[in-house]
Amino acid sequence: DLSKNNIQNIYHEDLHVLHQNSSLNLSLDLSLNPIDFIQPGSFKGIRLHKLTLRSNFDSVNIMKTCIQGLAGLEVHRLVWGEFRNERYVKDFDKSALEGLCNLAIEEFSLANLEESLKDADLFHCLTNVSAISLVSLDLNYLKGFYNNYGWRSLELVNCKFEQFPTLELFSLERFILTHNKDGLTFAEVELPSLEYLDISKNGLSFKGC
Repeated sequence: DLSKNNIQNIYHEDLHVLHQNSSLNLSLDLSLNPIDFIQPGSFKGIRLHKLTLRSNFDSVNIMKTCIQGLAGLEVHRLVWGEFRNERYVKDFDKSALEGLCNLAIEEFSLANLEESLKDADLFHCLTNVSAISLVSLDLNYLKGFYNNYGWRSLELVNCKFEQFPTLELFSLERFILTHNKDGLTFAEVELPSLEYLDISKNGLSFKGC
């Protein structure tokens, strides 16, 4: 756990231990470090079970540059986002995560952004991950998720919705919608592969059966 260590720059030589032990299924938490720079290629060839980066960046441009520095990383679970009352990124637009196309990611979690998510295109580099988790986000402007995403699991936890998002996800096997704010009207969904559903603790209403 290297969180809150005032780390500002990360270079290839700083990650020597991870390069030498890529088969050990290690996890790395870099949250709450004011990261300004990650040397390109420094994470290439590293395999991690989990990488956590929350409340690290002062601007979306710094964040994009640092994501480029993660290119070549293989990670089972990537946790991204912010903590309440900590450093946060403004202008989190649909291009903010485009550098993730250069990583191999199995599961992705996004948590506690101050900005509203306005477009599902934000996740275009995460089309083929197996699981997505969105936690404590403002999704009032998000219209829905469609079948160009190959996700098998989707979690929406403690989020804000103006209306229930359209869901047309033919590969989705597991859907969790819990602890979400405001009353939601559960709309029609198209989830033909669904095997597990949890819609508890939402105050949902239904248009029909």
